[in-house]
Amino acid sequence: MDLRQLRSFVVLAEELHFGRAASRLGIAQPSLSQQLQQLEAELDIALVERTSRRVCLTEAGSVLLRGANRTLAEADRAATAVHDLRSGRAGRLVIGSLGAGLNGPLPDILRLVRAGGAPFTIHARHFGDSASQERELLAGTLDVALLREVAHHRAIESREILSEPFVAYVPADDPLAARGQISLADLASHPFVLWPRHLGESFYDIIIDACSRHGFTPAIAGVGDSLEAQLALVAAGLGVSIQAASNQSLSRAGVTMVRLPPADISARLRVAYHKWRRPPALTQFLSALRETFGQT
Repeated sequence: MDLRQLRSFVVLAEELHFGRAASRLGIAQPSLSQQLQQLEAELDIALVERTSRRVCLTEAGSVLLRGANRTLAEADRAATAVHDLRSGRAGRLVIGSLGAGLNGPLPDILRLVRAGGAPFTIHARHFGDSASQERELLAGTLDVALLREVAHHRAIESREILSEPFVAYVPADDPLAARGQISLADLASHPFVLWPRHLGESFYDIIIDACSRHGFTPAIAGVGDSLEAQLALVAAGLGVSIQAASNQSLSRAGVTMVRLPPADISARLRVAYHKWRRPPALTQFLSALRETFGQT
């Protein structure tokens, strides 16, 4: 199967529009149509349905898309590995992580990796949710992920590395800002600033469930799709924001961080990787992880 045709099919499946797909690919629209026809002829099945009003994938096209993404990811990784080898690097480690990992334990782990003389490139990617990281582990575009939850997939190996407490970010002029620690119940009368649930269902539900256990449902006054956006809303006085304690290294004028008891609310941080894909760079990362957390 021609990789060029496969890439063209994937772009078309993403755009569902021949003109936009051809523009992204930098080819003429008739060339894109010809590549699709050649691919369908090779597979002897229609992959795309096209009418005067819309373009959509057939069932066979949807099946091919899942496999095509994995194939192209592996092809890209192989090309990258060859390029790294030619430039004197011995591979690449692609790490996905929630903000809690990037702001928390990941730098310490990577210091140990570097101390081991890691002759490879490290690529860190920020994710807002766990499910996307798991999909990319399966597709082969991530080597390792730091996330909250993992579905029970036989190809994914995971383990908890820490259970972390939470903190509350409150407006600096709020009376609670003068206290070093508060309980979650102290926030019952305060409006909340949260993440959109679709960006991290498990994290969102941890906060809502913890509030429910303490006898209240938070009134949501603002939503921010990044920690920086949420802290801006807190600084504006819209409400309080509950975050994992690993994020307390971040600060913002007009906002004060106060601790919450671990018994009130906490969250697990896990490491996950593909069970049967173990590049040397990942082995070195896992060794540093064991040294950091004393795990076998």
